Amino acid sequence: MNDPIALIDADSLLYKVGFAIEDKVVWNDLEVEAGLETELDIEYTTDLEQCFVTFQIAVDNILSAVDCEEYLLVFTGEDNFRYNLPTPYKENRIGVRKPTGYHELLAHVLDKYPSKVVDGYEADDYVVAEKTLHPDKYIVCAIDKDVLYQSVGTHYNYLTDEEVTVTELEAIKYMYFQTLAGDPSDGYKGCPGIGKVKANNALVECKTEAEMWQVTISLYETKGLTAEDAVLTMQLANMHQLHGTEIILWQPPLLPTFNETTLVSNSNQNY
Repeated sequence: MNDPIALIDADSLLYKVGFAIEDKVVWNDLEVEAGLETELDIEYTTDLEQCFVTFQIAVDNILSAVDCEEYLLVFTGEDNFRYNLPTPYKENRIGVRKPTGYHELLAHVLDKYPSKVVDGYEADDYVVAEKTLHPDKYIVCAIDKDVLYQSVGTHYNYLTDEEVTVTELEAIKYMYFQTLAGDPSDGYKGCPGIGKVKANNALVECKTEAEMWQVTISLYETKGLTAEDAVLTMQLANMHQLHGTEIILWQPPLLPTFNETTLVSNSNQNY
């Protein structure tokens, strides 16, 4: 069997390296402090060559940690499908600037490294889809919890330098956890009044996806919301909606229903 490939969700690397090397100069801080001027005159500078060197060191560190020689860096491009859903997504990041030299660093990486940019969805979606389709081919390397905890297997968190092992049940449960608790970093709130502790407690005894969905819609309904609200939130949280090159939006599992003599149970075929 071939050695595994390090599949690196690399958006964060660009920011981490860019901001680490960037310098900030405020030219008129004394004038603003004295009330002579109202707005700070700020200039950001960077050393691109140092960015290139630091990025290489970061990649080398990841490869050393997972004992891989081959790797692929994946970056998010344009036209993320989640922005077209009728619910807020990452609005908290509007106006947040990229580090100085970001575009130059990205161009350098795409030219010099095994890498790809995905459009229409996020690097997260691609990494999870590839790992799901080829579980023995890749070792996932990421820092985002929705990537690490929605992928089955043992992965590497390159921010904390830790291994993360996730079972199939845990991967499915994490999607429902996010749907209930929300994700402030991605700007969606989940079910009102249901934070991380309550979400975990509500799902802890669930053994099937149908049970998780029933718990989720029940909690949404107690807050005056609907199953449709829960579906929309799940479509923001779910990293398993990329099939080949097509996004197929998540739909809930059919709940068990009774007829005269039999119990009919269907599960979501997306997982």
